[in-house]
Amino acid sequence: MTLDEFTTLDEIRQAETLIHEGVFLAERPYKNFIIFLYQVENFYVEVYHNIRYNILQGMKSFIDDETLAPFLDTIDISCLFDNSTPLR
Repeated sequence: MTLDEFTTLDEIRQAETLIHEGVFLAERPYKNFIIFLYQVENFYVEVYHNIRYNILQGMKSFIDDETLAPFLDTIDISCLFDNSTPLR
């Protein structure tokens, strides 16, 4: 699925796509929200959960690195490294 295909879906279909095809990467607090980051193929989706009202408030899909930047320090990539093989 491409970013353009994802953005043409209604919110229910977008949520179903995240459940079936999305990979959870990280979360971060922002004001009254917890923002969850998912990757779907070659793009990302932020899911905004309003913690004050305990509701899903919206989603934002993107491909650019600038929007990804606030998550970079929180994404755990340790599982990508094999500790028995030294880095070169």
